[in-house]
Amino acid sequence: MARYATSGTSQSGQITGAPSGTTVNGYLGYWGAASGTGFRLRRLQIGVTTSATGAPTSQQYAVGIYRQTVAPSGTGLAAAILGQALETWTAADPTVGLIMTTATTIGTTGPTIGANPLYTIPLNSQSFVDVPWDMPYEDLVCTSGTANGLAFVLLGASTFPSGHSVRLGVEIEV
Repeated sequence: MARYATSGTSQSGQITGAPSGTTVNGYLGYWGAASGTGFRLRRLQIGVTTSATGAPTSQQYAVGIYRQTVAPSGTGLAAAILGQALETWTAADPTVGLIMTTATTIGTTGPTIGANPLYTIPLNSQSFVDVPWDMPYEDLVCTSGTANGLAFVLLGASTFPSGHSVRLGVEIEV
């Protein structure tokens, strides 16, 4: 058992809703499995950052966690951010890592996610949430396979203001 953690930031002014083809909508990104390595989600931290001075604009939103069966590819995606080992004796992260969107469209292949989220975490843009999945009965497993992953999707009634981004902190166990 090895644990890895990393974080990533969405594009500024992210709109909401499930992805459609190569149109991102609220698709923030995903943590991808590898051909021979799946993982368990162990912790998810969510908050909003802004490039403007002062606090983010107060807004209600939610982040849905979905199973992903087709990984996106092409332009509009940040380079994979591999997880950092939380124990000094642990080898490098064997998964694809966390990949976040950087544009409103993805160049070649859009993601395929489940019709409904496994979990929906509601919060306010001026707050922060830290959700642990640490107990054995709380397992949220992503099976091995290069197309598989857990996708994070911004849900809510309105687009985020310009300069506002969603920041995810993700911890997994392999």
